[in-house]
Amino acid sequence: MKYDVVVIGAGLAGFSSALAAVELGKKVIVVAKGLGNLYSSSGYIDFLGYYPTTTSWPVTNPLQALEGLVSENPEHPYAKVGKESIIRSVNAFLKASGEMGLSYAGSLDSNLLMPTAAGALSPTSLYPGANGKDVKKAREMVVVGIKELIDFYPLIVAQNLERQLGKKVEALWVELGLDLGRELNSYDLALTLEQEKNVIGLINKLKSWGVKDKLVLIPAVLGIKDWQQVINRLESQLECQVMEIPTLPPSVMGYRLAQSFMHYLKKKGVEFIIGHPVVHVDCRAGRCREIAIETAAHRLKKIAGEAFCLATGGILGEGLQVFPKGIREVVFNLPVKTAETHSLEDFFSLEEQPLALAGVMTNEFLQPVDVETGEAALTNVFVAGATLAGYDPFLEKSGNGVALATGYRAGQLAAGGGKVNE
Repeated sequence: MKYDVVVIGAGLAGFSSALAAVELGKKVIVVAKGLGNLYSSSGYIDFLGYYPTTTSWPVTNPLQALEGLVSENPEHPYAKVGKESIIRSVNAFLKASGEMGLSYAGSLDSNLLMPTAAGALSPTSLYPGANGKDVKKAREMVVVGIKELIDFYPLIVAQNLERQLGKKVEALWVELGLDLGRELNSYDLALTLEQEKNVIGLINKLKSWGVKDKLVLIPAVLGIKDWQQVINRLESQLECQVMEIPTLPPSVMGYRLAQSFMHYLKKKGVEFIIGHPVVHVDCRAGRCREIAIETAAHRLKKIAGEAFCLATGGILGEGLQVFPKGIREVVFNLPVKTAETHSLEDFFSLEEQPLALAGVMTNEFLQPVDVETGEAALTNVFVAGATLAGYDPFLEKSGNGVALATGYRAGQLAAGGGKVNE
């Protein structure tokens, strides 16, 4: 079977590539060895949280800050993509999120500070619409912990929020009386809250604590499919506002985004093969003609394509493998740009860690280039997401933003044969 665009990788960058290509009427397939990192992510999309990275003050206007970033670092993925393409990717995602039943809100014009599972305030640009509450403006807040849930401690969250916001934040424990013989992770608990009796139990428990007119911060466990209805019920019956906090993996908010996005792409006609890594590529004369995966029966299944989007992730996603004498890109064995020193002595330094900057160098069309000559190594391969070199997603807090923007641009370029079909 031959496809117009073959996307390798099932994270946000891969999904964004597939979205762009299928919007242009192309026959698209997504191939990946695993489910991607969305399932463990917060579900938020952070375009630029800190710039310069040595500052402790979060960016208030990402789009404005991007101008300075791009001018100072022309090798940054955002510089390769460009402002207009970044805006286009955001608009496409917001439109798709509404159509997939998981409406996101926010913009590139402002960051909203969102509480993490530890109570840190993290700047983000795009977020589920139900979470569009500003904790800085809330007069009274209460952090709710559920005793059956592991790894969420409301008192710690409340104390950290108090320190950052300079106002009182309450903390309380709720026990739902679930007798499952073990502690539950966030996904387990979200499944139990798909049941009516458990939702009623949660509402009754919170009523007894008196949360009227307060902003209730609760771990993201309010259901896998019907969380919006649960939130609406809580807000209506308790006369309060409700905001979910992303949990440690497995992340329900990340799961919702991953599942909703995948189902949406399938409805658009995108095909998926998940669970099989690429084990062979056929590249000749500067172009890739086909890739091959190994099936469960240990046979090679060949997949031919006119163009390919590489979105397998960085070192953490195993799209790049670290060896004692260098770093290797795992699919096409593309050249990887690295520093002589992989890390600073101070691991917690606010300076960029050299290893975080490692990745595949590309030209303005996101085609991989030879590190020495700068010439395109494969003209019909377009690289996106954490596989790219030239940025530190951790210090910048830009990982999902880069994934979305470069993924969408790569998908457009792949669909247009090197030129975007406007």
